[in-house]
Amino acid sequence: MTMNNIDQHSPQNETRAKDQQASSGRKKSYILAALLAIAAVLWIASGVFEDAPPEEQKTVATRNAGDDAPVRVRVQNLTSVEHPRTLIVTGRTNAIKDAEIKAEISGQVIGRPARKGSMVEKGAVLLELAMEDRLSRLRDAEAQVGAAKITYEASKDLQRKQFESQIKLAESNASLASAEAELASIRLEVSRTKIRAPIDGFIETLLPGPGDYVEKGELVAMVVDLDPMRVIVHVTERDVASLRLEDLATIRLPNGREIGGTVHYISRVANEVTRTFRVDIWTDNPDATIPSGLTAEVHLNAGNRKAHLIPTSSLTLNDQGELGVRTVVEGDVVRFVPVTLIDDSPEGAWVTGLSDQVTLITVGQEFVNDGQKVIATVSNGTGGSEMGNKEPADGRNPAPPNAGGDGS
Repeated sequence: MTMNNIDQHSPQNETRAKDQQASSGRKKSYILAALLAIAAVLWIASGVFEDAPPEEQKTVATRNAGDDAPVRVRVQNLTSVEHPRTLIVTGRTNAIKDAEIKAEISGQVIGRPARKGSMVEKGAVLLELAMEDRLSRLRDAEAQVGAAKITYEASKDLQRKQFESQIKLAESNASLASAEAELASIRLEVSRTKIRAPIDGFIETLLPGPGDYVEKGELVAMVVDLDPMRVIVHVTERDVASLRLEDLATIRLPNGREIGGTVHYISRVANEVTRTFRVDIWTDNPDATIPSGLTAEVHLNAGNRKAHLIPTSSLTLNDQGELGVRTVVEGDVVRFVPVTLIDDSPEGAWVTGLSDQVTLITVGQEFVNDGQKVIATVSNGTGGSEMGNKEPADGRNPAPPNAGGDGS
């Protein structure tokens, strides 16, 4: 008995007992933590699927009910008027006259009085070629003409005295004519040693210089007449019929400068590829400040068309991205109408696409939709008169309802 009691209280048995108790405690802790986690998940889930409070449901219902009530908007009654239609096209400036100058004889350049890039008058010397043997040929031709004249006069006296036949007189006359033709030819050749400007203008190109040799027919210079200047544009077949000769036009240059012009030419044959018609607009350019080849924006008068002048702020877009306005029809119903912008001004935008008489929404158009009923107040500058439905009892403002919809 004594030995058994000693074994039961041995150190090894006590250690095993403590380990069993610790293991049992850890298992209980794990179970308790798992239960707490499950309870937390169930509590959170119950909040997600819980119905909205009665107060919130009531607020949403009130807001929806309020959206069905007519909205007050401000409108204007407009009537179409004849408005000048402006056709805007892009073209380029182009010199009306230019001259490509070619050498009419061969020779070496011995002088160049003109300077590339300068203005010259008609007849000014651009280049001078060497005379070479032309002066001696000129003197010889002059002597031949003198001798031929003497022979002809002598033959004429003898024939008058009947000492010489008519045939001899004719031969003398032919010799004189031939000598005079040769003289005229050499004089012309001598004059061509000085190459002159055929028109007033700007020296765009001057190729040879002193010492260069030019051949007959070789291009040596180009002179451009910049006054008047023309602008060449191309208009569509739809627009060409509305243009008239002598119509005034406005030309806007790349630097912002605006100048006036006149329609000088309208083609009656369409371009084979683009099916457009060429139109030339002429403008004065006395100081040659407008160069040839500039891009220019041209405003042409294309007749009148019926249009409405509306506040620019009344333009809006529908769900399809179309530009238009919202109008009131049948007294209180909103209707979107697409429009085309044809002109703008400080007073507003000129548009087409509306009927002659229209009731345009000018305030509140962004907060109403097609088919929605509204209370329209006609704007007359000092006040307004209502049309359509009467004002609701809650006294809604012309401005659209706020986002909350609860009037706060």
